[in-house]
Amino acid sequence: MIITKKHLSRRTFMRGAFGATMALPLMDAMVPALTAQSRTAAQSPFRFGAIYMPNGVFPDTWHPDQAGNNFEFKPVMQPLEPFRDQLVTVSKMKAPWGASVHLGASSAFLNGVGPVAAREGNSDAFGKIQSKKTVDQYIADKVGGDTPLRSIEVGTEDMGTAAGACDGFPCTFFNALSWRDETSPLPVSINPRVTFERMFGETGSTDQRNARLKEKQTLLDSVMQETAKLRQTLGAPDRAILDEYLSNIRQVEQQLDRMETRLGTITGTPEAPVGLPEAFDDHMAVTYNLMHLAFQGDISRVFSFMICHEASDRGYAHIGIPETHHSISHHGNEAGKLAKYAKIGTYQIVKFAEFLDKLKATKDGDGTLLDHSLLYWGSGMSNGNEHDRNNPPAVVVGGANGGLKGNRHVVAKKDEPTANLLLAMAHLGGVEIESLGQSNGRLDL
Repeated sequence: MIITKKHLSRRTFMRGAFGATMALPLMDAMVPALTAQSRTAAQSPFRFGAIYMPNGVFPDTWHPDQAGNNFEFKPVMQPLEPFRDQLVTVSKMKAPWGASVHLGASSAFLNGVGPVAAREGNSDAFGKIQSKKTVDQYIADKVGGDTPLRSIEVGTEDMGTAAGACDGFPCTFFNALSWRDETSPLPVSINPRVTFERMFGETGSTDQRNARLKEKQTLLDSVMQETAKLRQTLGAPDRAILDEYLSNIRQVEQQLDRMETRLGTITGTPEAPVGLPEAFDDHMAVTYNLMHLAFQGDISRVFSFMICHEASDRGYAHIGIPETHHSISHHGNEAGKLAKYAKIGTYQIVKFAEFLDKLKATKDGDGTLLDHSLLYWGSGMSNGNEHDRNNPPAVVVGGANGGLKGNRHVVAKKDEPTANLLLAMAHLGGVEIESLGQSNGRLDL
């Protein structure tokens, strides 16, 4: 027998000028000869992403009335209906207090506990930067493999738009969802240009990356010669996969360029860091697009995205709500404010749905990126007016490599902690741990 199929290493990089590197998506040429028939969803890498929205969601606009299958979507969750078959929403859980009305909500989102100081009850401990390892980091340990970036942590704002003085705790707790271990927070990166350069310039020095930016040379321009040579060796299906990936990279580069050009025309405002979008909707879109590229190129299999900080004073003028998110969350049961509260939540779910649609449309082995991913969207409280930790919004979407049975509304047991959901997601990711945070069991996903 003559075997003619060539094998391309899964960790092939295109290398360009100034230290730029480009990881490649999964292609048929990366599967050794005679093994294509064995490529199943279970053999594709498991990917995990956690998206956090501050200030809660009013329960009546989110949680379905019916438990089980074929539930009716409420208005704020409605944009996720196209993904029903790969979606589980959970109600009646209880989120931990964490530390305080706002900081505790986000700081406990992925580990179920929050700052150590709040649990110790020792005033001398409030200066400690100490918490617990988060579920995304347990999953990264299991699935990270030889990916260039073990995990990615992103956001859209720093403490400049948060109310108060970090609730008496170090502001590090406001700036991080993820903890590598008990003393190693992973602060979010809010500059998409920095994230892009980290993803595609990891092997180059800072000076090399800055030189490429100064020369106005795009990543694709710098690797064009190598990608042209590679393309000649690929079959038609692989060329289509590569072309789609290159197109997505080009789109993100153009988004960043447009943002930076517009930012450069603004006068009368303090100079912002290069790459920091002036428009929030642009910032949301490009951040999700970067996470799509991270999954598509297998640059990282784990990310966390803090949409905004708790107590965020960001306004949503682009959807007709100039008031701050935090002030709207304190609606006082006024109909007008409740409608705006729901509109902010719906907007965020629309952006999430756009991201899911990209994952669903992207081929990955014998399925799609969404088939091989688990995405967790939620908040650390329900009714922001009362900072209520009961019945927070929580939805998981994706095939999880065949591990998640969708089209379900799961009603948790009385006072069942959100940590039980975290533990369930860890197990879907292949993490063998018996407890996580304040878990007292494992939620049925």
